[in-house]
Amino acid sequence: MFRKTFAEVDLDAIKNNAEFFMKNSKKKIIGVVKANGYGSIDYMEAKTLQKTGVDFFAVSSLDEAMRLRNHDIKGKILILGYAPMDHMDLFRENNISIVTISREYVEKADLKDVNIHIKLNTGMNRIGIRPEEAKEVLTILKEKGANIEGITSHFSSADSDLAFSERQYQIFKNCVNSLQYDFPYIHMHATDSAIMIKDDICNYQRIGLGLLGYSTYNAPLKPSIRLFSEVTMAKKLDKGETVSYGRHFTSDGSGYILTLPIGYADGFYRTNTGKNVYIEGEYAPIVGSICMDQMMIRTDKYYETGTPVEIYGDHINIEKRAEQLGTITYELLTGISDRVSRVFIKDGQTFKVIDQRI
Repeated sequence: MFRKTFAEVDLDAIKNNAEFFMKNSKKKIIGVVKANGYGSIDYMEAKTLQKTGVDFFAVSSLDEAMRLRNHDIKGKILILGYAPMDHMDLFRENNISIVTISREYVEKADLKDVNIHIKLNTGMNRIGIRPEEAKEVLTILKEKGANIEGITSHFSSADSDLAFSERQYQIFKNCVNSLQYDFPYIHMHATDSAIMIKDDICNYQRIGLGLLGYSTYNAPLKPSIRLFSEVTMAKKLDKGETVSYGRHFTSDGSGYILTLPIGYADGFYRTNTGKNVYIEGEYAPIVGSICMDQMMIRTDKYYETGTPVEIYGDHINIEKRAEQLGTITYELLTGISDRVSRVFIKDGQTFKVIDQRI
């Protein structure tokens, strides 16, 4: 690790969270590790989940699926998004499953021997077929010789509108029952809905953010991601001196200005300017514009070069920070760039360090 800006990933916490969801719902998990495991490194998260009995993973695209296979991830893999029609051989050869993007997609694609899940659009209006198309699509898939292994849908607002989510679930359940087909995999729930919505038809649940320890609702989850940097310079400024691009902060001559090697190219957005970080018992505001590779904070005390600084963690709650910034936890986690080293914790100790750019 050449730079002391790193994300700490607690594999023990991920294991704990997976076990909670399996025990809470009595359903198996499809581990959603898309977007590089929401910042945790996809194949490292998947290897941890495999040890808890998870044997099915979901990603967003073919490149993400192949990355898992190239890191020796066994078991099933489902692509939740668009699967290019000109790569059907890769899906067949690598045991990668896909979803019905649309009726037109089903009619055009060569789906013989391809593992496929019927994706129902129950109100998200992103991808998937309408429930009233499901019987005809099922017939087309049979005629094409597809391996019809599952049926799925997706909640649009399980974090904010449970009444609408319940209606979506009922639409899904009614459609599944009407098809009278023995689907090996039936799944609709993600993190929030798995906690809040009772379900008597699904046998799997797709869990992503919850595996990392985050949910809109109260649950005994353990946050697994912490982000740290360090002090590279500490200085006093005279009254009237300014800090960073645009000169948006003017010193009153008190305290210290500390420079940290983290910026927006690391995924720590400029909108964090003015928010706090945590350093040895002191909450310190970010002052001046956050730069591409560095940022400055103001502290009351002097800190030596190399002093660690918590960006997100036990004292700076990433969920609360997302709310302050008018965004969601997903965006902050997936925004942590591959410039940032990942330090993996296992059995309470550093297990592995991965620098993705080396």
